[in-house]
Amino acid sequence: MGDATSRRDRTRPELPHADADFYVLGGSGRPMPRTTSVIDRGIGKPFLTTWAARLERQTVLAHVGAALGEHLDEVRVKAVLRDVESRLGRDLACDVHKREAADFGTATHALLEDHLRERAGLASLARGDDEAPAPLVERAAGLAIEWLDAIAFEPHPDGIEERLWSEDDRLWSAGTADAFGTADLDRLLAASTWNRKFEVREPPGARVPLLVDWKTSKSVGVAHKVQIGAYVTYLLERGRIADPCYACILRIAKTEEDAMPLEAVLIHPEEFARYGGAFRFIRRIYNFLSQEEELERSQWRSRRRAASAGG
Repeated sequence: MGDATSRRDRTRPELPHADADFYVLGGSGRPMPRTTSVIDRGIGKPFLTTWAARLERQTVLAHVGAALGEHLDEVRVKAVLRDVESRLGRDLACDVHKREAADFGTATHALLEDHLRERAGLASLARGDDEAPAPLVERAAGLAIEWLDAIAFEPHPDGIEERLWSEDDRLWSAGTADAFGTADLDRLLAASTWNRKFEVREPPGARVPLLVDWKTSKSVGVAHKVQIGAYVTYLLERGRIADPCYACILRIAKTEEDAMPLEAVLIHPEEFARYGGAFRFIRRIYNFLSQEEELERSQWRSRRRAASAGG
């Protein structure tokens, strides 16, 4: 790991509020998009999920109304549909599920952060919440801790929930890496599954720098790999490492019914070119889409002003 540099001592990016999709770097008024926001926009279109869910709800209600209409009069049909809509509520099921999943992930991350801080000899953080964690959250954190023990992971004091970012105009983004430290390579290989198999050149018993990212999703996807590629990019830019390091995506199950309670996908340093390069490409797409959307908004405002003036 590289030593701290003057660049790392600069004001780090901060979120304006918890739900913001961008950070603000001290001394700069330019929004710095979150790593996950860049990737979501480049790989997927989350807004389509909401659109599809609303369309599905409207279609189901229309069919229910048509079916009821064959047996009930119009007044009763409307009353039933109002009751159904009231039971459904304003929030879409996909949004409710997303919030619940985010709450689970946040609670699990908090337990793991506290554990790593204790392991690194740091004081625990005051969270203002004395409630005991939910059993499934405690179970998920316990599974991750067992894995950390299995690979003899030693967190770097600065590498626990570390804010990382790039001030390169072509990347200009920020994110928070879950855990960065060192691990016993032999034990890491035994406790993980290769993303792609590579030859290990380090001698037996070597300790290697390792970046770990926790996930509580149902599976490990390409977006997770690109995200960790971005974090390695930030570590390199900020002088935290001299060369790409090993990285592991640790997926922890949210339910006891999950057939795979824990999944550790190990990414070899030589794969950094693939996933770090993908993030750079996606960042260009993000810039392109942002510029085009701003142009569309500007043109729409101009048309509205012209229409108002003409009227």
